Amino acid sequence: MNPDPRQTSCLPPATADQPVRYVAIDDEPRYRLPLELGGGPAAEAGIEQVGNYPDVETFLAVHREPCHVVVLDLCLNRRTGDDAVLHGVRAIRHLSGELGHRVLVHTADPRPEPVARCVSAGALGYVSKYDDDPAVLPLAVVEIGRRGQVCSRVLTEALARLAEQCRDVRLSAPLEETLRLLDSGLTDAQIAERRHLSPRTVEDHKRKILMIFGAEMEERHLGFGKLAHELGVAQGDLVNDPPGSRPVRGVIRKSLSRLWRPRG
Repeated sequence: MNPDPRQTSCLPPATADQPVRYVAIDDEPRYRLPLELGGGPAAEAGIEQVGNYPDVETFLAVHREPCHVVVLDLCLNRRTGDDAVLHGVRAIRHLSGELGHRVLVHTADPRPEPVARCVSAGALGYVSKYDDDPAVLPLAVVEIGRRGQVCSRVLTEALARLAEQCRDVRLSAPLEETLRLLDSGLTDAQIAERRHLSPRTVEDHKRKILMIFGAEMEERHLGFGKLAHELGVAQGDLVNDPPGSRPVRGVIRKSLSRLWRPRG
């Protein structure tokens, strides 16, 4: 998708006396109904829906009203599974990175990996459709519209689960590829032949991996294949990103931690 010069702009943060103007994008009509705030300071200026659409394409083609926040369903157009997540992540990257919108994800997918992908793509908040408190979503819209970020329960839980797996270590591309092939069951000689390397180079890759993760491998009785899975470099980790294109786990943790701050 290319930026449309006619596309509506994102408004500056709303002041205390301005309503937060938002757009809802969801293929379920019930999630496009206008939100209502309860009592308290957040309700004084109010919240105003200025558009609702079943998909991003319609929003880009039709909407021209300035807004503070775009509330986006992650899996649109009746898509499901990892392909739907990747489609949603691309939409977030376009809306936030290329068009400058503040994106709040509202979805039924609470898995930590999609949460991380959305935050890495530029989403400023992530709210579950399964949250029992109806005030969570409108309050999140207000927080993003006025302060530019929000901390929700699903985001906090995802951070905690991902932080347990995170390692602030970057494997080089050659080491990562060797580890991925070891995980697939190939021998050192087969890896060397496939990658046009010498067997000694493959052994050197294994030695370097052991220098980084040897203690953990011994403590948890992990082999190279299991280690690849633990590190998230095997196919299927982080919604099936192709090798080399997934976010590094340390980067994911950094992205999430900027949203996970104690409230003063």
